[in-house]
Amino acid sequence: MELTLNGESYEVASLGGLRYHLPKISERQFCEVWLYAESGWPAVCMLVNGSSAWIMFLRKEGDAGFSTRNAKYNGPKDALIEYFLSNGQRDEYPAEWDITTPEALRALEYFFEAQAMAPWLHWHEEQPASHAA
Repeated sequence: MELTLNGESYEVASLGGLRYHLPKISERQFCEVWLYAESGWPAVCMLVNGSSAWIMFLRKEGDAGFSTRNAKYNGPKDALIEYFLSNGQRDEYPAEWDITTPEALRALEYFFEAQAMAPWLHWHEEQPASHAA
């Protein structure tokens, strides 16, 4: 599988190999992580801001995919968490989408082994962006 951490790519052939790279995610406040199946798809993207993370699961290129939700979130509905992509772009996502970074790392390991969404997480199917005529 191909693992990308903040734009740097690594070939990962085993779960042990993946685990070797995972501590690099915690070395910075912000991290953009991609893990691609051998064929390129499916893939997961994980955005990290310290102890907060958000995951997106994509079945193929152009897929709107699925993203995580925190079913136990009880904070303000309009709270946002900022994330930075490896290209410097700043994005904000609702805090109710946040899962913990350890949960996200566990889900990344699950994806490595099963090439599927972690079944213990809550997933929301995203709708494709509509194009105005």
